[in-house]
Amino acid sequence: MRTTALFTFFVLLFELTSSENEAPLGKVVQPPKPNILKQGCPSDLLHSRALRSIQLACRSHPSTVISAFEGIQEGLAHCANRLRFQQWDCSEAGNIMHDPPLLRSGGCLFNGAQAARDPFQEVLFRYSSIPLGFRESSLIWALSSASAAWGVATACAQGWIDDCACNNHLGQNEYEFGGCTHGVQHGITASRKLLTKVGAVSSLLRKVEKHNLKAGRLAVKKTLISSCKCHGVSGSCQQKTCWKRTATLEHITDYLVEKYARAKLYTDDSVVKTTDLIYLEASPDVCNTKSVAGRVCAWRNETHTQGDCDRLCCGNGFSIRHEVVRVKCDCEFVWCCNLVCKDCIQHRWISTCNGTPPKSLIF
Repeated sequence: MRTTALFTFFVLLFELTSSENEAPLGKVVQPPKPNILKQGCPSDLLHSRALRSIQLACRSHPSTVISAFEGIQEGLAHCANRLRFQQWDCSEAGNIMHDPPLLRSGGCLFNGAQAARDPFQEVLFRYSSIPLGFRESSLIWALSSASAAWGVATACAQGWIDDCACNNHLGQNEYEFGGCTHGVQHGITASRKLLTKVGAVSSLLRKVEKHNLKAGRLAVKKTLISSCKCHGVSGSCQQKTCWKRTATLEHITDYLVEKYARAKLYTDDSVVKTTDLIYLEASPDVCNTKSVAGRVCAWRNETHTQGDCDRLCCGNGFSIRHEVVRVKCDCEFVWCCNLVCKDCIQHRWISTCNGTPPKSLIF
């Protein structure tokens, strides 16, 4: 997986530039454009087979594609962290721009020719041929769409994409006065153009795909945050500039994960809201489709515990290891500008699933 450090950087900078505290002289200093946005699309995107729109946009608007891709990577990382103690944890979903098996009709994770020769691989092949339409697919579609919009909007907010440079009708750069709303809409539009397949929606599967992609874009709109800056003598609010900005990607991910938990089974006569996530068929039993050996199923310390090994390990049992780590504790500010902390010892108990194969894979 490509590093997501760039977009961690995006979030920090975006929060700084969105602060209501004005910089000296009322101006906000724009960060320099990252090198990754100057280098053009890498070959895997430039020759992407998943979406023709990605290939075309890489030649005309490479910064937009890269910003969207990195946003999706960051969204998947947040998803994996949020679902880390669920049976399906988003960690192997794959980027939508790479046409991952989870979103591929008839896609598989294993080689069919090898499956024909090996009974063990045959079972793996059968259970990993994942058609479109599962509940998990709905989340990946929506999250990818939202994360792509967030990535582009965040790059726009930093002034890194020329197509959405933030200028007002007077020709003055709006960064001097506050934020800029139309970068958000640019991100949403870019997400739609990059990820929505062209052509008429001729099947129920395509209809579900298009619906969930739109639900992801709407999630960005539903979670927008209003920000304002005051302009006047000695900070008075005689004049005020307000704008909309995207929420953190972590917040958007949490919003969509909650929608995923309430996703609705869709039929021809179903009535659903545009913000709902929808799917076509029940998901396969995770315990019958993949090995959970080595997976962290729970952890605890002296005060907190998370996870459920009985459920996540599919009844195969688990092992517990004890860790002792040093952490900073009892921190306090010392005038003027120092944070002084003590070094404390913390005990952790990490539980991992044992290595028994799934029941359906035992011959």
